[in-house]
Amino acid sequence: MERDPIVKSLHPDSGLSATARRIAQFIHANRALTLASSAADLAQRLNTSDATIIRSIQAMGFESLAEMRQTLVASLSPASNPATALTRTIRDIGSDLPDAIGAVLGTHAEMIAALQNPAAQERIVNAVRCLYPARRVAIFGIGPSTGLADYLCRVLNRNGRSSFVIGTTGRAFADDLVSLRDGDGLVVMAYGTLYREIAVLFQEASRLGLPTVLVTDRIQAENVPPGTAIVSAMRGREEHIALHSATVAILESIAFGLSVVDREQTIDALDRLNQFRSRIEHF
Repeated sequence: MERDPIVKSLHPDSGLSATARRIAQFIHANRALTLASSAADLAQRLNTSDATIIRSIQAMGFESLAEMRQTLVASLSPASNPATALTRTIRDIGSDLPDAIGAVLGTHAEMIAALQNPAAQERIVNAVRCLYPARRVAIFGIGPSTGLADYLCRVLNRNGRSSFVIGTTGRAFADDLVSLRDGDGLVVMAYGTLYREIAVLFQEASRLGLPTVLVTDRIQAENVPPGTAIVSAMRGREEHIALHSATVAILESIAFGLSVVDREQTIDALDRLNQFRSRIEHF
């Protein structure tokens, strides 16, 4: 396999200047963030000029920032091994059924307890404030998070806030991206590390200026576009099976918070819901 040209540019014999090497090191260490950034964004983070960013990228062997993004996209993909996580969980808590159930329920209780922290609650409040001005809400989730995204979408739509789910992967994700519009809000569920779909999603959200909420277990602010409202959601114990009660609690809190700040719209929408139910029952 051909060696990654970004890694290759870090070699002492690459011929890069000190400035270009510093930029190359940042790009290598922050691939997802770079993919979601413009030359101007990178220049601001690295305290340099747009032109210096472009010259450095060309010195790394790319004709343009767009060409380098192709390498970044190819290097980013989700990493998950549910079988290993399940095996490790069973090994650590044992195979006795009552003990196993008790351990899982205990972990759920710890996850929910963590959300009672005032700082955690303030992050959810910030998420609600972030989404409140949005005309529509796009909700991103893949794998098990797809079901959670669909659930939040249904709740928001029921409460009168137009919402839709995005979350295909690969080339098909382009169809999701073209559905985004100026004035939308965005909720992203992403765990572990950023991967290519989320990096491209953040890039488009930044271009459109969409208010964005990230629900995550470990992705940090320095790895996402400025202004992203980050809400921390534990997913169980490290390297064990993923549990989702904290995420569900956060999503439901956000939905309820939006209803509180937009009470009349929510009540009107629920009244319509009840009217439709009555008509269906008496049809």
